[in-house]
Amino acid sequence: MIKKIVLISFLILSIIPAQAFEDCVITTNGKLSDISIEHNDILDVYPLITIMNEKNTLIFHPLKAGKTRVCVLKNNKEKVMFNVNITEEKTIIDEVEGFDILQIDTPPDIYEYELDIPPGLSGGKKWNN
Repeated sequence: MIKKIVLISFLILSIIPAQAFEDCVITTNGKLSDISIEHNDILDVYPLITIMNEKNTLIFHPLKAGKTRVCVLKNNKEKVMFNVNITEEKTIIDEVEGFDILQIDTPPDIYEYELDIPPGLSGGKKWNN
């Protein structure tokens, strides 16, 4: 009885649609510091520190749909503001000069490919059930 309940619960939870927020990577050629997020419940920002200690990469991780702004200090002197709009399917960040914005979860544009015919089926034989 318990196995049936667990199985039914698993099936119900597996058909619930998942939200597909996109993480983004933002890079530049200068050091980024003093990260400030307008709405912390919408977006998390993580600095990525490399082996060379460049501190020039940020990871934007959406938590829920909404609009927010992120302010970053570049090279300890220039304030840079990012406007971020998060929807259920996409994370949209306004372009800022001197920064590269890359989507992490973007699927490839084309999934077109052809499969070979399985061996033994090319001769016109049909499966008997």
